Amino acid sequence: MLKSTVADAHQLSLAPLVIDEVTLVGSRCGPFAPAVAALAGRRVTTAPLVDAVYPLSEGVEAVAHAGRAGALKVLLRP
Repeated sequence: MLKSTVADAHQLSLAPLVIDEVTLVGSRCGPFAPAVAALAGRRVTTAPLVDAVYPLSEGVEAVAHAGRAGALKVLLRP
């Protein structure tokens, strides 16, 4: 999955995608209403995307956790 909106010039070698037979799916900010409806209807499972939950008082630790290699979503709770 590639999520990016690039406004500047860039270079990207596509050879590794071909050599390693990688499937690439692009994603962009699209219509939010269907996404919100899917979340509200519990048709999408988000729990596997949450790596950790921290209280707001531990915000600094939460940001450090989010910066770790391989970390997914880190949530802050009031």
